[in-house]
Amino acid sequence: MSIEEEKDLFFVMNGDFMDGTGLSTYPPEYLTPILQHMPWDALNIGNHELYKNATIEYITQPGGFVEFWDGRYLTSNVLLSESNSPIGNRYTFLRGTYSGYTILTFGFLYDFLNNCPITAIETVESVVNSTWFENVLQGNVEEFDAILVLAHMDAYDPLVTVLLDKIRLICGSNMPVQFITGHSHERKFYQLDPFSTSFEAGRYLDTIGFTSISFNASFADFDHVFIDANINVMRNMLGMSDSESIETELGRNLTDLIVTTQEKLGLNQVIGCSPMTYYLTNSLEEPNSLWGLYINTVVPYQLFKGSDSMILIQNTGAFRYDLVEGNTTLNDIVTVSPYNDTLYMIREEVNGSDFIRAFGEPNVINDDAYLATLPQLVVSGSIDKDKVYKVYTVEFDLEFVSSRLAMTTGKEFTPLKLDGLTSGILWLNFIKDQWTCSKGNKNEEDQDDEGNPWKKFTDFIGSFTAVKLIAFIMTFIVIVFFGWMFLCRQSRQRVSADDYEDQSYDQSYDDDSGILSQSEDESSSVFPITTNGTPKANRLYHSIPDENGIV
Repeated sequence: MSIEEEKDLFFVMNGDFMDGTGLSTYPPEYLTPILQHMPWDALNIGNHELYKNATIEYITQPGGFVEFWDGRYLTSNVLLSESNSPIGNRYTFLRGTYSGYTILTFGFLYDFLNNCPITAIETVESVVNSTWFENVLQGNVEEFDAILVLAHMDAYDPLVTVLLDKIRLICGSNMPVQFITGHSHERKFYQLDPFSTSFEAGRYLDTIGFTSISFNASFADFDHVFIDANINVMRNMLGMSDSESIETELGRNLTDLIVTTQEKLGLNQVIGCSPMTYYLTNSLEEPNSLWGLYINTVVPYQLFKGSDSMILIQNTGAFRYDLVEGNTTLNDIVTVSPYNDTLYMIREEVNGSDFIRAFGEPNVINDDAYLATLPQLVVSGSIDKDKVYKVYTVEFDLEFVSSRLAMTTGKEFTPLKLDGLTSGILWLNFIKDQWTCSKGNKNEEDQDDEGNPWKKFTDFIGSFTAVKLIAFIMTFIVIVFFGWMFLCRQSRQRVSADDYEDQSYDQSYDDDSGILSQSEDESSSVFPITTNGTPKANRLYHSIPDENGIV
């Protein structure tokens, strides 16, 4: 459409490609080849790319992800600590084919504090006063007609104003400036001044954000559209009928790559079947609350084993998506709980009164909560002030929980790591044990085998143990013996076929063990998960709320 109307169209990405589905591993060796199929004109870095050294080491290797974009991967204030040089480029210039306009483009991250050791974050406040920033704004590198700022921060973040104020100081009040923001996971649009707006397009690729600028020396017109990321909406946006296909050859190739990668990682394995859809943002009291299910059922069943003297506390930024009704695959579990935090026991003897003094009354919503419907910290287990408890948490919250309890009790804590037990494993084992699938929810492969007599026979034989085999042989001998006696007694009796009804039996034998097969290539495992449910390593990690409670 931009070609037909002779308008320039630029395609950008604002960071946080890590920690989404099972395709996102550490390092991101399976995800980056998929991302490299996208025709982005400029990319920004997000905080989720900065939690693990492994991610940065992988994307910055020679010939790697950063180099692939040929200067279009932007990190205006994110550096490699050893060289003190930016991970990508500080800026780039986008050039309009039809308009002839040149757009100066930056890629900023908010003042992030929890980055991995091999990276360094320069504060936005310091960068706007740096020589290189002032120099490029003054047009000493190249002249430009407008400015695009990819800013991985909330649309209303004060740092947006910090950047705009410096731009206005050097470039004047009539320079068109478009901020593409993104960190709060919400759809937002904010008019900063007559020549500048801030635009944020949702979260998790639920939205394709479209914003446009028409301008001259004395006028700027901004427009925006939030496009739901589904095929029907996109078809309608393009003016296509429901019968027309939106697929392209490039799109099909990308889909094939995604499916092949999912199969290689075992992400499509059905672990169990969810009886309903559990929603991430629903309050703990609602029956279809994901967090309610976790703290009231999953944790007591898988971790506490029925004990009433245990408590688990963790932050509600740990889960990222709804758990949908029906077949639940390994990929669904990773999508819900992508960080797979290892569990720790903080201390075996903590008074309930001390716990409440340290963290307040459990499961109370406060103003600092990441989600308005949920508390910032959730607690699994009932607390009696006069009882003593074992207190557990996850690796991400370990330092905070330990230090808070130490300050409250005045005691030293030596947390015990629970090897092989993670938040993801709790979900996996619960679903495998409690949510078995009915025949109607079986895998397509299983359904294809239902009418195969040879498959039934091999399943039947394969189901035998030694005890079953002995019992079967003895039963067979008894049946033969009594059958022989009956035939001897009835040898003179003539029997007609009409005396019997024709009966047919259709039996199938399902393997309900729920055991996952182990990949020959262990490096391709996602959680990773072995046949006994023990992880090889805790590869996944998640974000910490910033000062605004945003992850």
